[in-house]
Amino acid sequence: MKNFGTFFAFNWQCDMNGTAIGRNCFAREGNIMFKRLLILILLVIILVSLNWFKVVVAQDLSSMSEKEKKSLLEKYKREFEVNSTDSLKNNSNYYKSPEIYDTLTDEEKINLLDNNLLDDSLKAKMPLKYQILNDSIDSTNVLDKEKESVGLTPFEELKPFGMEFFEVEQKNEKPIELASASDYILGPGDNVIIYLWGRVDKELNLTVDREGKIFIQKIGEVVAWGLTMEQFTQKVKKKLSQSYSDFQITVSLGKIRSIRIFVSGEVKKPGAYTVSSLTSVLNALYHAEGINERGSLRNIKLMRNGKTKAVIDLYDFMLKGDNTNNIRLESNDVVFVPVAKLRVAIRGEINREAIYELKKNETALNLLELAGNAKPTAHLDHILLERVVDRTNWVVIDLNLNSESEIPVNNEILQDGDRLTINGIFDLPKNKISIFGKVEHPGYYERKDSTRLADLLRQAKLQPYDVYMKRANIFRRYTDWRTEVIAVNINEALKGNPDHNLLLKDQDSVYVNSIDEVLWDRWVYVDGSVKNPGEYKLYENMTVNDLIFLAGSYNREASRHQAEVARLDSLGNVSLIYVSLTNNQASQTLLHDGDHLYIRQIPEWQSSPVVSIEGKVKYPGEYMLTSREETLYQLLERAGGFTQNAFPTGLVLERESIGDNLERNKIRGLVNNSQPLTTDSLGNTVKQNLFEYDPSSLNRIIIDINRLISSKGKQGDIVLEPNDRLYIPSIPSGIAVMGAVGSNGTIKFTPGLKAKDYIKRAGNFTKRSDKEETKLIRANGEILSGGKALGQKVKLGDIIFVPSKIKKERYFLKTLTEVLAATTSLLTTVYIVSKL
Repeated sequence: MKNFGTFFAFNWQCDMNGTAIGRNCFAREGNIMFKRLLILILLVIILVSLNWFKVVVAQDLSSMSEKEKKSLLEKYKREFEVNSTDSLKNNSNYYKSPEIYDTLTDEEKINLLDNNLLDDSLKAKMPLKYQILNDSIDSTNVLDKEKESVGLTPFEELKPFGMEFFEVEQKNEKPIELASASDYILGPGDNVIIYLWGRVDKELNLTVDREGKIFIQKIGEVVAWGLTMEQFTQKVKKKLSQSYSDFQITVSLGKIRSIRIFVSGEVKKPGAYTVSSLTSVLNALYHAEGINERGSLRNIKLMRNGKTKAVIDLYDFMLKGDNTNNIRLESNDVVFVPVAKLRVAIRGEINREAIYELKKNETALNLLELAGNAKPTAHLDHILLERVVDRTNWVVIDLNLNSESEIPVNNEILQDGDRLTINGIFDLPKNKISIFGKVEHPGYYERKDSTRLADLLRQAKLQPYDVYMKRANIFRRYTDWRTEVIAVNINEALKGNPDHNLLLKDQDSVYVNSIDEVLWDRWVYVDGSVKNPGEYKLYENMTVNDLIFLAGSYNREASRHQAEVARLDSLGNVSLIYVSLTNNQASQTLLHDGDHLYIRQIPEWQSSPVVSIEGKVKYPGEYMLTSREETLYQLLERAGGFTQNAFPTGLVLERESIGDNLERNKIRGLVNNSQPLTTDSLGNTVKQNLFEYDPSSLNRIIIDINRLISSKGKQGDIVLEPNDRLYIPSIPSGIAVMGAVGSNGTIKFTPGLKAKDYIKRAGNFTKRSDKEETKLIRANGEILSGGKALGQKVKLGDIIFVPSKIKKERYFLKTLTEVLAATTSLLTTVYIVSKL
């Protein structure tokens, strides 16, 4: 507020001696003060006007149509976006999205801009590598999405050989503890069973202790650690022979010790594992759930005491069944799987298409052997080798691996990333031609030097119908992969005309079109009172009668007087043709392509004009109207009149056509547009739904039944319509009081009491009751509201409803606060500007 004090303060440096100079100074300062007050008043008026204008606009929106409101809101939205963008651009911290066209050619940029490609549509049209990924998109899936959009190549579909070996479900079971091989090495924790028989009959169950020894009575300690089963057996036998004679000995394993091993490198679950001492290298790999797709299957290392104990090649086991390198593990052994260094892919006419791992200096013939050798149909004279050179380019090399060929075999040493394709003998085109389309025997045929088009047509045999004879296409492919389309006339070719009966060449393909493929379909349309209206194919000499028959003939309500045919000419003009259906004109009037036939309905046709009456009448149910003028009173008489416990005053008559007519007249939109508009705390315009529009609730017609009955149908009667529903309730139990009263419920009817009396009996009004809007709903549907309702006498079957007050939010203080805050800010700005 200090600024405001300065803003309105006089310049007290004027001469205070009362001289003319002092008086002039005070006059000048007074003028400045007046101008500043005038600016303040104008600013307050502007701010109040703006706030008033916002409210007025919100209120005036209620009188606008949906289209006008939508247009206005779009305008405000565009202005807001422009202003917001301009303010951001002026900000030094404004972030600019990266340029997405940098790697495109100028022509591609212009095409993108000309097509007005924006946002999602722009990203959808551009290659994935030019797209800007949102934070919500996993960028690791970009390559997968690109592959999905273009499809995998044959080489991309290949998998490394041997991966499926570990995909078999392995149960984490301990190795079966059978009598082990003689080369099993004993260690602490192993249990050995010694059987003696002969002159000595004993069974010794002993365990190797932590020092690697076992104790035998009369013999003493025997070192077992590090000995094989064979060595241990001989040692024990030698020791026992010092105390016993004439005996035999057998040593076997009992409980096997557990060891701790490590599996590392390119496996799916590397880590430390506690396993049986019988576990081998393969068992360890199974525990780690196998080798991943990066891992080597031919260079698996077994590390023991920091040194390489063995290098295992799983291809020997997978391809030859050689298990000699499947070494049994010892405690603290490490099984290490490195990354595969040299991989090549092979596909085509080979028994096992896959990606294989090779060793140094292995050749294409070695790869063929790994892949199960070539199929009998393989063309080994021309094997395609694709190779990456210097990581910047790729070349194609032709290999000949056919030892029986006249051309020397070039057995290339393969490199990492090489791809070999072995084509089949049948893939090589030779004296082969084809024909497809409207022929009885489509497919491939032998081409001879003298084969012409007519010869092929006779071999394939043209179909007897729907063949377009004026043209066929010969697709001719050349060695440089160009394809030429040659048009010929089938009729002329069959006559032997050399301009059309051409001499065919290898790989020529002939296509014979059907008439439907070349000529457009001709259609006619039928609508109105037929069983199956719709579109139908136009046949030659098709008449109006033919189309009516195809559409299932007439409906019951169809007028047989005349039909209407609407015909569109080539200029777009429509002409109407009226066809009599009572004589032969319909069978003589031919239809044209695009004709629309209309079968009209008999005027004011009504099928099964039925009404229903339910409730307390003697004969409830459905009744067919006997005439178009049958009334409500007549229907009540047909139903036998009311029963003794009927409550005629509560009669309900519902008519479906009322709600249907309201919907056709777009009453819903009128009701919604009439709802008042207001602004919320954020200044947004919102609509108050004070009335929920339901057209079905408006189907009821209010009837003065007492007047109708007393006049015997002469007064207050109404003509019934098909599908009218009539319901007569039973005598009600009392008067229902509901809404904002002390207790909602039904109160016993007492003649003479008014609505306010029943409200008192229901606990009277509450604090939130809106007394002025109290409604008295009569049994016949009539509604009285306001003070008139409270003073009315209540009749049996009436309902009293007391609504709650609508709490209206007051925005005066909030608006005043906002105006004062804005005024303060603007005045500060004016002061600063005035000081510049």
